[in-house]
Amino acid sequence: MIAFEKPRFRQMSSDEAHMRQTVPAALCGRRVGDLVLRAGFPRRPLAEGPWFQAAPDTAFRIRRLGGRAVHMDVADGPAMARALDEADGLLSEIEAALGIALHPGDIAPLSQGGKAFVAVEAMRPDGDQADGLIELALSTAAALLPAPPPPGAAALLGHVPLALRLEIDGPRLPPQEAAALAPGDLLLIGAGPIPATIRGPGGLAIAGRIAPDERLFRPDRLP
Repeated sequence: MIAFEKPRFRQMSSDEAHMRQTVPAALCGRRVGDLVLRAGFPRRPLAEGPWFQAAPDTAFRIRRLGGRAVHMDVADGPAMARALDEADGLLSEIEAALGIALHPGDIAPLSQGGKAFVAVEAMRPDGDQADGLIELALSTAAALLPAPPPPGAAALLGHVPLALRLEIDGPRLPPQEAAALAPGDLLLIGAGPIPATIRGPGGLAIAGRIAPDERLFRPDRLP
């Protein structure tokens, strides 16, 4: 008997789905000096630790500047002021891209849920490590005014989560044989990959086969 790991699904509001589409498109490809921006949604929430509170529905924190890590310390006001000054160009570009104001009035942990977390990296064209990193916490109902994607943004729109559904046809048995099954019986469904279909938004349907032991899906052909 083959046991599949139960998939984990999270219900997503239409506001969050729209944000996940427009925010990376508005940020990716924008430039700050000789750096280019790349944005995405981290797999895990980033709520721990202090944040600059810019508005009830907007917060941010500075994680990396000039290739070095930045430690957010509520007690070190002068260091936080210097970090804000150094990050001014990057923050201004984010403001222009999303139509928001990142003017902090406080430094504190996030006090409410309903946030979508965005990681904005400033990359050197010839490097693979972020020179700068700003993390945003945006309310899914925030009034954003995302700018049109800049030229060249399509090449940077990677690692954007996409909700897909995997459909696997179960074994077919005559009713009388199915009724005869008892706990402990083994149902052999063959050693080869199992026929399956991946379905996504816009009527996307990709037929193929899945190998459960390898956790790999191989399409019959690409759409």
